[in-house]
Amino acid sequence: MSDEAVPPSGLDGLPILRSDEEMEEVQQRMSLLVGEVARGSAALEYYLRRLMTCLIDSRYAEVVAAGLGANELIDMCTALVKINREITEAQRTECRSKLATLKPLLARRNHLVHGMWTPLNVPETEPLPSAAYALVSKRRTAAAVIEISYEEAETLADELYQAGSGIFDWICRTLLVQLRREQVTEPPKEANGGGV
Repeated sequence: MSDEAVPPSGLDGLPILRSDEEMEEVQQRMSLLVGEVARGSAALEYYLRRLMTCLIDSRYAEVVAAGLGANELIDMCTALVKINREITEAQRTECRSKLATLKPLLARRNHLVHGMWTPLNVPETEPLPSAAYALVSKRRTAAAVIEISYEEAETLADELYQAGSGIFDWICRTLLVQLRREQVTEPPKEANGGGV
């Protein structure tokens, strides 16, 4: 028999696990972090949609950008920045650089938001867990278990907010006139004054 410490155990010989209250606290913290990451990515998508609207010289641009996913928005904005004649080469380079950082952030976001999170239940003798497992499934591959620390989730939420703010800041510095361009978002009313 070794001299290693043996964690306390219950009557059945298994380690005594955390109380339901402690595990509920851990679960709530995870849920808040997933929510923060989702909010950060929603803000980023909104600003990407605004960028695309500004880069298209049309009052119908908002309709064109509507409903596109984040990766589609990144691809479209990258293509539009490449050919846009209203910006300088330095502005083009700056925007493309910002856009190039976004897909890896969104891939990490997908692990957090779409993965099934479960807290690590550790014996009473150990500190509360600072990470959780996300069961992540991708198309045509087996599900993978990824450990994600709370610190990583907090950092990702911050990075998503900062990326969105960076895009909006670039728009305000570079395409302010286009940002103010009137957009047609309502279908025309019928000539007879009828409804929708």
